[in-house]
Amino acid sequence: MFRNSTVAIVFDAYSSAWQILFLLLKEAIERDYFAVISNYSVPLRSLLHRCNSVGLNAKRALEDSKMAVIDVFDSRYSPLRMEMKNVFYLDKVEPETINPKVDRIYCGPLRENLMAKNSIRVIYTLDGASMMFGEEQTLKLLNQTIAGKSISFPESTLLLPLNEDIVSRRFVAWVSNVSDYVILAKSWIIEDRVRELLYFLKAPYADFEPVVYSLKVSREREKIMLERLSSPELGPSGEEQR
Repeated sequence: MFRNSTVAIVFDAYSSAWQILFLLLKEAIERDYFAVISNYSVPLRSLLHRCNSVGLNAKRALEDSKMAVIDVFDSRYSPLRMEMKNVFYLDKVEPETINPKVDRIYCGPLRENLMAKNSIRVIYTLDGASMMFGEEQTLKLLNQTIAGKSISFPESTLLLPLNEDIVSRRFVAWVSNVSDYVILAKSWIIEDRVRELLYFLKAPYADFEPVVYSLKVSREREKIMLERLSSPELGPSGEEQR
């Protein structure tokens, strides 16, 4: 588990690497971390289904106060509210007030759990936030979040899933820059077969070297299967990936 760090998980439109986020959440909760998801991308029901797809019983985790959801998406787009324990809604969603409102939830009803345990925080997803607020404003909000929570909750880990096909290269570059760890997934179709590679590109260690893995989705409990590659792989054009 990445502790006390900011972790970017970057993938493309057809990648299955979005599951990595939920697998990390599942592992964290099993290790008695407290998880908080700020949801900007999908209706709450869809978010819960995605958790369940990797074996994380999200409803039980909410009921047991092992997880909380700040549902920005439904606060913005839906008049309906699911009355569930540890699910929080905002009265109004605006870029000027979103961070203070989220902070009030962190420092109010969630503070005891956040201070009592190691915690893992998720912005789900950065591209969803950018669609809601625009890229420039989202990056400013992200900078505020990283700076503020590094003081308020220094023991927490921040996960930043990002679909790079939705945002600009500049946006991806900035997110990679402010992250301690960067994981990048690439997918393509060759001869009617889906190929995916997972690149571990950045870590805060002096002896770190980038590593590449082949990625496959399994029906087994682990879901994501990784195999470290010792030689260059072929990209979508048949050229070697260096």
